[in-house]
Amino acid sequence: MRRPKKTDRKITWQPVHIEDRLNTLSKTIEQTKEQTRANSTRLLGKLSRWQEQLQEINKGIRYIKKILTPKLEKALGLKIKNKEILLAAMFQPSTKNLFLELEIQYRGKKNPFDDDGFDALVSLSESAKRFALLGDASISMAVIYHLWQTVDEDVGQITQDKSSIVSNSHMADLCDRWGLYKHRIHFDPETPSRGEILHDKGTLVEAIYGIVQMEHGFKQVLKNIGHLL
Repeated sequence: MRRPKKTDRKITWQPVHIEDRLNTLSKTIEQTKEQTRANSTRLLGKLSRWQEQLQEINKGIRYIKKILTPKLEKALGLKIKNKEILLAAMFQPSTKNLFLELEIQYRGKKNPFDDDGFDALVSLSESAKRFALLGDASISMAVIYHLWQTVDEDVGQITQDKSSIVSNSHMADLCDRWGLYKHRIHFDPETPSRGEILHDKGTLVEAIYGIVQMEHGFKQVLKNIGHLL
């Protein structure tokens, strides 16, 4: 009797070629502006806003590539193998509206992509949430591993200490040290509540640990949990 072939199931993420797609959109918008009559002020206003938003995204991407990536790699003591995964992790839900508006504008024959390019861009913030979900689980397990050795297996104390360590307010400190929040890619309101800020900061940190888990495994998460302790 043949045994079923073993498969090595891994959590992975497929690159979506963010920069190439953004470049395609920028060129498409510029062409549309050139072909639009001067009295079509409403459309021209939209096109200008979309251009400005894409420029903001590209500005954030340049920072992430040139400054944040090497900073994180040094702090974590490892290389981020798929550089685009960090770009995706920094996309916030507020970026969805831009890509949805562009999809509506360029759906059908005017679509600049010959694949599901808009879906890929719209889903970036969902990918970031998935990284954070993985990171949340990895952080919790790593913290328990650490506390197990230091609290004499008092479950109540372990639970209490873990809750404190993985709280958004605590992870916000690490988020600030790593410089994640102020360089996230977003179009959020200028005055979010304190709770929203702490939640976003905690999620960003979780996403980074999710990337570590995905690319390097739990041993590296455990090795780097000291940043939160």
